[in-house]
Amino acid sequence: MKRLLAFGLLSSYLLAGCSNNNILEKDYLNIAHRGASGKAPEHTYAAYDKAIKQEADYLELDLQMTKDKELIVMHDNDVTRTTNSSGLVKNKTNNEIKKLDAGSWFDGKYSNEKVPLLSDVLKKYYNKTNFYIETKTPEAYPGMDRKLIDELNKKTLLTPHNLKNGRIIIQSFSEKSLSNIHKMNKNIPLILLVEDNDISKLTDTELKRLSKFSYGIGINYKKTEKELVERAHENGLKVHVFTLNNKKEVEKMKEIKVDGGFNNNP
Repeated sequence: MKRLLAFGLLSSYLLAGCSNNNILEKDYLNIAHRGASGKAPEHTYAAYDKAIKQEADYLELDLQMTKDKELIVMHDNDVTRTTNSSGLVKNKTNNEIKKLDAGSWFDGKYSNEKVPLLSDVLKKYYNKTNFYIETKTPEAYPGMDRKLIDELNKKTLLTPHNLKNGRIIIQSFSEKSLSNIHKMNKNIPLILLVEDNDISKLTDTELKRLSKFSYGIGINYKKTEKELVERAHENGLKVHVFTLNNKKEVEKMKEIKVDGGFNNNP
């Protein structure tokens, strides 16, 4: 009897260890828009910590590149809106960026928050969450795509296991950027962000074309209709929407079967 009990416990343990951890198989992905940006200054550790505490499935990370070719996490290509300085990111070195106050604009209690390096974010949260990365204005940053892939490889985030389990998603409004990334690694889930004015161009033919290299499309939730979601699904594409602020908006999107949403309050 003791042997049978021990065997049963061992079997249960092994089965638990083999359980499916693929986040991409969830019906709906809760993506923290620039971290929990409704509660803390966007793209700071404070915002990321809150998002993880709220059990978001992904941290969204917007990329810019400094004068000395370092990838930092910031939405704008200009530091003016979210720091105590001004000027384009591409004209500043990482050492200059590191000295900026990235939190006081939101609330004085966040005055010690800094602009994070992508490499530091990946290291800090490697075992805590998943990453949804956007190449912002990549045409302004030659080499950004290659630099991103190199950084993800350094952090072992592009292993077959991690890719299979959805540790990384990359998105961009730039199809060229996604094409570059797809050539470097065909197994990374890619999301093509669609401008509002281009949503009407998403015919079945276009959706089928996009499915050749994309995991899905990202669109404004205010422009998202059930018919488009259904056609995207029929053509093998997921639909992620931006940007949600409350439970009512989330529930509305779930009703029409979108696959994930960016939320300021995850």
